[in-house]
Amino acid sequence: MNLETLVKEHANLIYKIANKYSGYYNVEDLFQEGVKGLNKAMNNYDVSSTTKFSTYAFKYILGEIVTYIKSDRNIKVGSDTLKLYKAYEKTNEYLTNRLNRYPTLEEVCNFMGVNPSLVVDAINKCEFTISLESALNDEDFTLEQILGIDNTDKIDSLIDLKTELEHLTEEERKLIKLRYFEDYTQSETANYLNMTQVQVSRSEQKILKKIRTNIAA
Repeated sequence: MNLETLVKEHANLIYKIANKYSGYYNVEDLFQEGVKGLNKAMNNYDVSSTTKFSTYAFKYILGEIVTYIKSDRNIKVGSDTLKLYKAYEKTNEYLTNRLNRYPTLEEVCNFMGVNPSLVVDAINKCEFTISLESALNDEDFTLEQILGIDNTDKIDSLIDLKTELEHLTEEERKLIKLRYFEDYTQSETANYLNMTQVQVSRSEQKILKKIRTNIAA
């Protein structure tokens, strides 16, 4: 395999991963880190493996990008910010149980008696660092990557996937649709569904686990 050729073939994949963090870093800088990951994947990939190279390379690409971001001191979260975020999480959970629905940001801030701008800042900083810690989990794969599906020769598996999607609840389908069919980030999905990024991440993992279990049964 030739790196230059692989970069051309997988540029869209690298940009898709890099764009998750484009609100904080220059996409082209992240792309170059992704190329480093692609190169590592190329050097370690077993050509006799049944795993698609793009699936194998995904975590190498993501790993280099995440490592680059985590090395930046600017993303360190102060103790006051972390304390405020934890208070927000506890209040959000309390109001969710009390109201039997996810509360709005305004409702949470009013209950806490805190300026919404301060809470938003804490959420953005903390959930960004949390997303980095969990970035290498398989929820960042496409549905096809999670199931090891190759569109060209595993049509039956894709049919099983479509069937399982139809068996999800309306709320679950909406989340998966936003994340995997409309390419929303977890933060964008959270804003759309009036959830936090952590809630989206946790719900997403549960849904994907359910899909994998049912298809494998």
